[in-house]
Amino acid sequence: MYRIEVVGALKGLTWSSGHYVPDNEKCKNFHGHDYSIDVIIDSDGVKSSGMAIDFTIVKQAIKPVIEDMDHKFMIPEDDIRQNENHGFIDIYVRDKYRGTMSRSDIFVFPHSADTAEFIAKYCYDKIFAKLLGLMENFRLKVTIHEGPGNMATYSEN
Repeated sequence: MYRIEVVGALKGLTWSSGHYVPDNEKCKNFHGHDYSIDVIIDSDGVKSSGMAIDFTIVKQAIKPVIEDMDHKFMIPEDDIRQNENHGFIDIYVRDKYRGTMSRSDIFVFPHSADTAEFIAKYCYDKIFAKLLGLMENFRLKVTIHEGPGNMATYSEN
């Protein structure tokens, strides 16, 4: 078994985003974090090049995923209502109006909450799909660091 690891904080794979967690007393208010992502790929073999996969290719698979969230306010898709002015989005948390933001300032998050756990799952799904055509017999693990010392990991093994 071969293991490839990319440590995001050391490779510039970081971003900043705002969010909220409505069912958590401390985190229910709008706030933000600096995030980084670590990716581990376990592979049963290597190619004729001697590599399971080139580190550059792994980083190219990660960058667009995190760039979509960078300097955006993450809002779970269930909390969004279209505003009459199509350039703006109304935010409703548990059906209570919380504000209006420009569409260009938000990232519509495709889970019920934008926790580190669900961010890890979201990134896993996107990165796995990109690597699927490039590798065979691999396992992926994605860790999201929400500030220093706090992390959540998602894998399917």
